[in-house]
Amino acid sequence: MISFSKRLNVKYLKAVLGLGIIIFLIYYIKPSNIYQTYLSADKYYLLIALLLLPLNLFLQFAKWKILTKKYFGIDKNINIWLSLLYGISGGIFTPMKSGEFFARAIPFQNVKVLDVILATMVDKFIPMYLVLFFGGIFSSIYLHQVSDISTSFVNSALIIYLAILVIIPLLLLGNSIITQKIKSYMSGNIYLQKIIPKISFFKSIDKRSMVKIVLLSLAFNLIFTLQMTILLVAFSGELNLWLFFVIANLIIFVQIIVPPIALGEVGIREGASVFFMKSYGFLGVVGFNAAFSLFIINLLIPSIIGFLLLLKRNNS
Repeated sequence: MISFSKRLNVKYLKAVLGLGIIIFLIYYIKPSNIYQTYLSADKYYLLIALLLLPLNLFLQFAKWKILTKKYFGIDKNINIWLSLLYGISGGIFTPMKSGEFFARAIPFQNVKVLDVILATMVDKFIPMYLVLFFGGIFSSIYLHQVSDISTSFVNSALIIYLAILVIIPLLLLGNSIITQKIKSYMSGNIYLQKIIPKISFFKSIDKRSMVKIVLLSLAFNLIFTLQMTILLVAFSGELNLWLFFVIANLIIFVQIIVPPIALGEVGIREGASVFFMKSYGFLGVVGFNAAFSLFIINLLIPSIIGFLLLLKRNNS
């Protein structure tokens, strides 16, 4: 039996999610724009990108299930699916997708919201880290192709960048003397004290689970970028898979490094798409339409499903 306060919280969250999604649709998405966007696309490739959505969601579900079972002993598929979909609904209309971290806790009874937030951070960090890693590589490819910067400088910058990405996690997650000194410094700094629990939470994952999460994250990132690649093909009318795959990775890389303060990250992804497509000689509208379609497929559709499921949630 759910407590009275819990029922009130769920009702309040339903109202907030519903109002947020409605406002988001009114101010950021116009039906006429959606219609024109899909009218101009190659329907075959558009359908392929859409059919990849279930696989995209399943990979996210599989990652989240490993973490919920590890941290909370929860492996009931329906609750994990609801947590994932509620999270997408809560994140779509909140800056930096902050609502997702709280909304994922709704189906989990007797689990602290803070613990769910920390687990969600772990779930998000690994794919983000992979995007940063591969984004650096694809950025170097981009600079080689479209800029006059010397090859030696680009290669040196890439090596330094990748080395930093590898060294920082090793220092934070390792057990060396340097790691202990870093933790000691962080524990004495009031602004850094909040990071320690997050690091400890991350370190509690066993190696086998970590390997599974990394592999699933690699597959998820591949599917995500493949969807964007296919959408670029759909709107450009050109079957240049490798070039569009490079551009897709660049777009997602920018989406990670630019602070996502916009609702649903609308604007960042589209702006990056226009920039990179134009830099390769394509019309900017091709990139915009592809990015906007990716948003509709991977975020808007699942968020509406999640909200409808929340509306049907039994509050008794």
